[in-house]
Amino acid sequence: MLLTVSCSSFFRAETPVYLYLRPALAPDHLCIRFCTKTPLNKPDSSQKKDVIMKKMFLAAALLLAVLHLTIAQNPEPGPGEKAGENIAERVESAETSSSDQKALVKEIAEAARKAGKDNPNDAGKVKEAVRKKLDEIRDRKSGDGKPGGKNNKEVEEWVKKLKRDLMDHEYVALPTPANTALLISAKGTGRTTGHIADLTIQNPTDQAISTNIGPLFIPSGGNYQPYIVPSGTPVTIQPHSSANIALQGYCADIFTQPVPAGADMPAFGQWIWAAGAEVLSAGWKPELSNGWQPAPGASALVPGSNRPLGHTIDIGKHPGEAAPLLLEAVTRIAVAYDRLKEGGLITTPFSGNPEKEREAVIQQTFWKYAADLSGKPYKRSDFYENTIKQYEAGTGQKISAAPPAVKENLDQGVVDFWNTFEAVGVEAKVLSTSGK
Repeated sequence: MLLTVSCSSFFRAETPVYLYLRPALAPDHLCIRFCTKTPLNKPDSSQKKDVIMKKMFLAAALLLAVLHLTIAQNPEPGPGEKAGENIAERVESAETSSSDQKALVKEIAEAARKAGKDNPNDAGKVKEAVRKKLDEIRDRKSGDGKPGGKNNKEVEEWVKKLKRDLMDHEYVALPTPANTALLISAKGTGRTTGHIADLTIQNPTDQAISTNIGPLFIPSGGNYQPYIVPSGTPVTIQPHSSANIALQGYCADIFTQPVPAGADMPAFGQWIWAAGAEVLSAGWKPELSNGWQPAPGASALVPGSNRPLGHTIDIGKHPGEAAPLLLEAVTRIAVAYDRLKEGGLITTPFSGNPEKEREAVIQQTFWKYAADLSGKPYKRSDFYENTIKQYEAGTGQKISAAPPAVKENLDQGVVDFWNTFEAVGVEAKVLSTSGK
């Protein structure tokens, strides 16, 4: 934006000042014009006060104009720009012991910042661009003033060390399977939580291929539960070989059945690579044009904030829009559970089995969030009905035939669990208060 300020004359203290703001021809050009008019008679005290007021108005208007200009010229950087700058700063802090290494620091930092500017809203592409730059340096020969690792062992080892550091701290990432020649298929396990799928990964090429499976969202396919996989699993497949991975995740729909054991999962090409905080940190808000529908009063929040989401979305029809919120929600829920448990603030009927308790609380809290997101709230009465069904299936008898003490314990267990789910959701900043 360009700011133009013009004055018709240099005004004295006793000269009334008039301020005109008008839009310029260009939309990013703010024009401010000051005009003065010298009085014919000597100003009296009221005129002097008027002058002072006009000058104060002038100062305030000028300040607002400058602020407007500053904000317009310096917008909040997107997640891609932030990632590029963070990577560049990390690279610039790396230890160097030769002129070649110093030259590489400059080259890689410049590449990171350029990738950030080229992809201001996509941190994933920035990370991949930097990884490719590191591989390019490792595989090239030194020449034309550019050090390379192909004929320089010192450079090769330094680049490998830097790459390991950046990957360990998630500054760069392995390529997704979609950007490789890998062939991937998946089968269900019949589970809603934990080991949700078995992946078979084949490498038909003559070169070893490294990739990262996750974080990702697996759509429902129309018949069964969708899933969220909150963590990535790095894997390297040797030439003409295959590998099997037990994929860990959480179900994203309490009201549908899991993919049966041995049944095909949706085609791998339909899976969505998810980014949570990287997307939501850029002033994200639900847009009607992207499938969101207004839903005032819902308990779901924009994850990590105190802002009510105020909208719902059909996760089956708009999986790409829902995926970032689901990923960020389950990630925050897991962190919140661990924090509360460590502080001694969580006690449930499963407390004697810490692993089972953690898995159950995270899944149930996530179900509450995902259900609210989709506009089909998951209530305590639903949880109670499911608990009764599990009891009857496990014991082979109807709850109506259970002793009074058993019924009382079940009722109290449901209350204790539900209160825990709500407390974890609030601590995670994914849920406000919710209905029973």
